[in-house]
Amino acid sequence: MSFLSQERQQSDSGSTVGTDPSGTGSEVTESTLFRLGRLLFGGILAFNALDNLRNLEGRIAYAESKDVPAPQLSVPAISGGLLMGGIGIALWRVPAAAGAAIASFLIGVTPMMHDFWNVDDPEEQQQQLIHFLKNTALLGAALAFLKVGQREN
Repeated sequence: MSFLSQERQQSDSGSTVGTDPSGTGSEVTESTLFRLGRLLFGGILAFNALDNLRNLEGRIAYAESKDVPAPQLSVPAISGGLLMGGIGIALWRVPAAAGAAIASFLIGVTPMMHDFWNVDDPEEQQQQLIHFLKNTALLGAALAFLKVGQREN
């Protein structure tokens, strides 16, 4: 059972601990630590998306080298989705949709762009493995934000 769905419990001092009675978990999403986390997560992803859009030709060329389908369309589209998702998480606007946009980006991009299993050079293979694992961790965070965002609806 998750922390957000636990019943309110009495502590030894008699005060209550747990979520708000509505069950939305707003005490978590309004905390300073959660705000900092979503600003860092969303802000960095939005920055990366902007970097992709500023360097579009290079990103398209790299996607072409990885045999990505229709890179002229897919690279700007998925970078735009990542930008909207990053901003949405950072500002906590439509957080479930923002989390879903980021998760979709990572699910689509990670195995295609960081296919370490297809790389022969050991040094490059190690770099691709690092990027693959980093994106997998980011996917986990995006899914967590998506779930918390769903509870706020």
